[in-house]
Amino acid sequence: MQRPHLVTLVFVLAGLVGCKLGKVGTPDGASKTWAQMDHAERVDHMAKTVEPRLAAKFREWDAERYADFDCATCHGEGANDGTYAMPNPDLPHLEEKGLFKKHRKEQPEAVKFMWKVVEAEVADAMGLTYGPKGDIACWTCHVVDDRH
Repeated sequence: MQRPHLVTLVFVLAGLVGCKLGKVGTPDGASKTWAQMDHAERVDHMAKTVEPRLAAKFREWDAERYADFDCATCHGEGANDGTYAMPNPDLPHLEEKGLFKKHRKEQPEAVKFMWKVVEAEVADAMGLTYGPKGDIACWTCHVVDDRH
């Protein structure tokens, strides 16, 4: 017996692994690509474009938890020391094994939100690609303990 939903899932996942979703380009409101911006320009773009877009999405998802969304929500101590280093070791650590199976089982809605909303929103706001082969993926922000 063939299970069509399983077959469809396999093809969708295979497609994601082999492609870069989104497009590399100049982000909205910027005159340069992310790669061309210096640190000060990146900080300015994050503050004016990326953070407000992400704050809105996170608040739509959980208004109470993300009422005080700011740079430190994602960058942690890096927002305070001005490095904005990523991945942020203070965010939950992830396990990649089985396509993040542990996390998909324990927090399916959070994983869905991160994959479908956060990665796409960050990439679009920065003019980058997202997904397993893209510029923005789980390991951009989170430490993935078993990543090769």
